[in-house]
Amino acid sequence: MKIAWFTDTWLPAMDGVISSLLSFKDEMEERGHKIYLFIPGDKNIDDFERGIFHYKAKAFKKYQNYRIAPVYSIFTPRTKRIIGRIKPDIIHSHSPAVIGIHGVVASHKYNIPLIFTYHTFLEDSVYFISSSPFVQNIAGMLLRIWLRWYLRRCNGIIAPSEAAKIEIKRLIDRDVEVIPTGINPERFAHGNGTAARQRMGLGNEKIILHVGRIVREKNLDLTVNAAPMVLDKVPDATFVIVGEGPYEKELKEKIGKAGLEKKFIFTGFVEDEKLPDYYQAADIFAFPSKYETQGIVAIEAMAAGLPVVAARIRSLPEMIEDGKCGFLFDADDEHDFAGKIIEGLMAAEEGNMSAEAKKVSASYSIRKCTDRLLSFYGRFYHY
Repeated sequence: MKIAWFTDTWLPAMDGVISSLLSFKDEMEERGHKIYLFIPGDKNIDDFERGIFHYKAKAFKKYQNYRIAPVYSIFTPRTKRIIGRIKPDIIHSHSPAVIGIHGVVASHKYNIPLIFTYHTFLEDSVYFISSSPFVQNIAGMLLRIWLRWYLRRCNGIIAPSEAAKIEIKRLIDRDVEVIPTGINPERFAHGNGTAARQRMGLGNEKIILHVGRIVREKNLDLTVNAAPMVLDKVPDATFVIVGEGPYEKELKEKIGKAGLEKKFIFTGFVEDEKLPDYYQAADIFAFPSKYETQGIVAIEAMAAGLPVVAARIRSLPEMIEDGKCGFLFDADDEHDFAGKIIEGLMAAEEGNMSAEAKKVSASYSIRKCTDRLLSFYGRFYHY
């Protein structure tokens, strides 16, 4: 089967959407399917041999890792020409933005089934547009109108979790298929934790890990607020933040004002091949985000055998059973968060959650999730 994927986010940025695409792409191509990528880039490039088509895009001012293709590109014949040549069986959009609209145009032109995955709670990011609550409310309203228009043009809609499905159903009364993003659990079950500790200059300290983009909606302020209470009970604890993002400077300033500079380590971007080392170095995974349509990093952490301390909101309770493979806390309560981190550290020391965490992660294997995705494609194209 030939599938054309349209996405407005791509490397060198790294987030849950890109992780999802990379995971599915590798597994599907290993099974003999062909994935064509329509992605943002520095300039327009048609690489038919590799099946990659770049759209010239400018960096988003408030988040330089992300790029936006110009709206006028929608009205050019380029995408229709490419699709007419490669003749995909399915068009799968992973974004409702400009490049995602190219997918709609091509689907309509050639009557090719259009699938859309709702990867991101977009309304939570309207603060990037303006700090004004009035402007944010207007932007949110326009975004909902836009999403409804986009969803009506799709033959099939995918959500990575039940929580994301509920969000979609609030916008439009359509069937929504839940297909999570999978991981390779075996990959995260192994790693050189000692090497990661050495890179960070740490010895036997208790490591409380977070992996992901550093953006406001990840709720990392709550980690800073909870840290003094955790350190009061576990003075040798260290908070490790793996990743980068536009909120990093502000977060570091808050940590400095709290006098916690020596208790927080920011690693910056970590190469994919070294990421398992950091999971293996950690004692627990702390995940205060209120933004997750799925939360792939929590699954990766569980594959490493870590108890996950996560906010009781949206998709996270679907994966984490409180007291069994981790702990859930009130997403706005720093005291509850601190208490659950301490419980998590105790559980990690006893080692009584590791097996259950790994068992949960196995249910999200990329093979199982790809089976579900291909089955869904099969409803629209019989191959």
